[in-house]
Amino acid sequence: MGEAWLTRRTFAWAAYDVANSVYIGLAPTVLLPIYFSGLLKGQANPTAVWGALVAFAVLASSLAAVASAAMAGRFSRFSLLASLSLGLVAAIGALAWNPGASLLQAALAYVAAQVFYFAATAIYESFLPDLLPRATRQTLSGFGWALGYLGGFFAIVVLLVVIDGRPQTTELLRTCFGVLAVVSAVFFAAALAMMRREGFASLMGASGARSVLGVFGALRQWRSDVRVLRLLLGTMLVQMVTSVVVVFTAPILASRFGQDLQDLLWLLLLIHVLSVPTTFGWNFLMSRGSRPVHMAILLAAWMAVLLLLAFGSGPWMPIATVTVIGCCLGATAAALRGFLAESVNLNNSVAMFGLFTVAGRAAAALGPGLFSVLTLAGGERTALLAIMLVLAGGGALVLLHLLRDPSQLEGAAPSACG
Repeated sequence: MGEAWLTRRTFAWAAYDVANSVYIGLAPTVLLPIYFSGLLKGQANPTAVWGALVAFAVLASSLAAVASAAMAGRFSRFSLLASLSLGLVAAIGALAWNPGASLLQAALAYVAAQVFYFAATAIYESFLPDLLPRATRQTLSGFGWALGYLGGFFAIVVLLVVIDGRPQTTELLRTCFGVLAVVSAVFFAAALAMMRREGFASLMGASGARSVLGVFGALRQWRSDVRVLRLLLGTMLVQMVTSVVVVFTAPILASRFGQDLQDLLWLLLLIHVLSVPTTFGWNFLMSRGSRPVHMAILLAAWMAVLLLLAFGSGPWMPIATVTVIGCCLGATAAALRGFLAESVNLNNSVAMFGLFTVAGRAAAALGPGLFSVLTLAGGERTALLAIMLVLAGGGALVLLHLLRDPSQLEGAAPSACG
């Protein structure tokens, strides 16, 4: 029996996922689009303004992920993580404290929140290869992702209490951001305190970590990392599809079925409730049996989501769609993160996870952008069917990576928790 994978140190790492999910689980999917739709009412073309703002936030957060990966080679990763987490809380607070409903302040706060979140994510995920040997990294990745949904779950419940019976106004949305800032601050403080006690402050970037220059160096040396870069490309294509689902499910349900803010929060709560046990369950399966088979099932589930969005009708459609999303969202993200953690070396983990975050930001821009263009050209249903081809291409690359690595064909069973 190998070394136990769940220790106080690995639990402290996973606890940060709980704090991280408070912002990313609610703000970009529901609160921010509704908030800015209100602020942009007086604009000539609000959709174009919102699209430009999202694109700028994607570019800025991508550059921030590269910069944070470069800085990790010179500074304590824990200190960087703590500073970036504080910045995220301040940015969420700036969204709440906007008494004049200033579009400029809201835009700057939104971009800052995206920058701090994704820069911190690149640092946080780079700790994963330091904590465990290759055979158990997938298990910890899935555990952290599943546990993380508890933060979003708690925040959604609080917001449902706050908005109960109140009209959907800009002031109410700012109150929601204030609640998120407080909940995030409490959870980040607890998680970072646990990480400090477990010695994360002493972990620097690996001595061989590539500098800015580091992340782009990884691309220049693509021949030596071709297997990992192929996985990254497949991951980016799959993430393009999941980003389309995350960004457009709420607007589709709102326009086609009349869902309001409270309805959407209840549906988001359902996703979180389902994601915790299903992510744990898929994580268990990924550590036992054939990983290509399990990953193929997850990819098929995403195909089903796209088909539901394209052809689903009737009162059952929102719940059915959200149920399938909840059963595969966390599992897919955790699996892809785990595959990368198992594939990188310690001397380039920071650079590769920085590149992983950049690829994720590119997917967040390219997926919705491609969907919008396809929708204008052929309609919403045609766009959803075309996005299925992107999923097929990305899924094929991920499955090829798994099939070419003999150790992936049968997941290594982790030892008991310690």
